[in-house]
Amino acid sequence: MARVTVALAAGLLLLAVSASAAGGRELLQSSKGCPALSAKAVESYNKAKGAFLEADCFEQVGTKGSCGSKSGGLCIYSNGQSCFYRSRPCKPTDSQVLGLFAAWNAALKTLDSETVADMYAPSAVLLPTVSNQYRTTRDEIIDYFDHFLPKGPQGALDKYEIRYLADGVVQLLGIYTFTMTLQGNAKVQARFSYTYARQANGKWLIVEHHSSAMPENEAALVMDAFAQWNAALATLNASKVASLYAPTAVLLPTVSDKVRNTPAEIQDYFVAFLKKEPQGVIDNIDGTSPNIRFLAPDVAINSGTYVFTLKNDDGTRSKVRARYTYVYKKYGSKYLIEEHHSSVMPETAGKVDE
Repeated sequence: MARVTVALAAGLLLLAVSASAAGGRELLQSSKGCPALSAKAVESYNKAKGAFLEADCFEQVGTKGSCGSKSGGLCIYSNGQSCFYRSRPCKPTDSQVLGLFAAWNAALKTLDSETVADMYAPSAVLLPTVSNQYRTTRDEIIDYFDHFLPKGPQGALDKYEIRYLADGVVQLLGIYTFTMTLQGNAKVQARFSYTYARQANGKWLIVEHHSSAMPENEAALVMDAFAQWNAALATLNASKVASLYAPTAVLLPTVSDKVRNTPAEIQDYFVAFLKKEPQGVIDNIDGTSPNIRFLAPDVAINSGTYVFTLKNDDGTRSKVRARYTYVYKKYGSKYLIEEHHSSVMPETAGKVDE
């Protein structure tokens, strides 16, 4: 029976053994004399099998003479006997699961659809971001990447979660952003879920990959955050307005020298400001407001000019234009204000021509 031998060190021998136990020599009842598995031996096994096993994923069983044709583990020759280490159920580490994504991303970089398809199991299902077709065969998966790879996609994980569903089954899911390196570095954010299964040879492959465009328009959500803030002003309730600021928010208000960096200080400002019954409208006089930019997937800046209608002491109403910067951070599904800086127009003193 054929044996593949790999020299490890100092007379240690790692054997990749075949599938049947028939014809194997008698097992010893004790593994006395068998050394603990070295990191090098496990590394060699993982490299040969495409596996992610740690040393504690093996249990020791000593044998006489040779391991024969025993499978499901590795064999080391030491102290005059062949020591067999049988693999047992063992889950990969988080870093190893992230390594699966890194390997898939590296495959994209080759711009070779077949190399990417090699990351998918024979029975894999792909529900891709920009195709309605449900891909269930290798040829269909290759066809999708034939159209996707010319964009030069490179993915980065924005948020992720790892779930161990069973021995040999793990999920990686969350949000990723692709940079299209061959299309002007355009960026596209999407949701993803990879389900990986350990194959008979120990290698982890994708059995399902579902990728979908973000269903919400994030820029619209940022604008909605301003609308909610303006609606809160209309309630004349300082507590409601303050609740739209993050716990660590900073407010640099239009008509106060004090920097407000606690919820109580922010609420105190609006107690006085709401007496003017303010209502704001984002102003587009310069053609660039509102200027919304995303610094990170959940952090956005909205800057520009707005006009407030304010109640005067005599009961009449007047308009004042000011500049604004809102820095928003997303908490759950809602954007809260992390910083709000408002200042009068320096050249016109904020006056608005009626």
